[in-house]
Amino acid sequence: MGFIAHGSLELREEGQILIAEIGGPWNNELIDQYRERMTEHVPALAMRGAWGLVIEIYGTASCPPNAVESIRAGVREHAEKWNRISTAYVIAPNVAGYRILDSVWQGIYEGI
Repeated sequence: MGFIAHGSLELREEGQILIAEIGGPWNNELIDQYRERMTEHVPALAMRGAWGLVIEIYGTASCPPNAVESIRAGVREHAEKWNRISTAYVIAPNVAGYRILDSVWQGIYEGI
């Protein structure tokens, strides 16, 4: 039996920008939920042309290390298959762990 998703997730579209509000800390199950919910938006965005993603992180900016590879796989798929051309992360200084994850995010996008 798996775990329940920890954290919170809201997705909304504003034109060709998909905005994800994620409250942490989160676990692998929330990342799985995120990827599943993205499939509700990504094909339609890609059919209309290039699109971008803004990720706003609240609470705690932390996730398990094995979730990072899952995130990277999703980024690669979106870039190669679904016309995603940009990503921005919004992490306020009051978010626990915001400085630690800078190098993690860089590693996720390196080479993509």
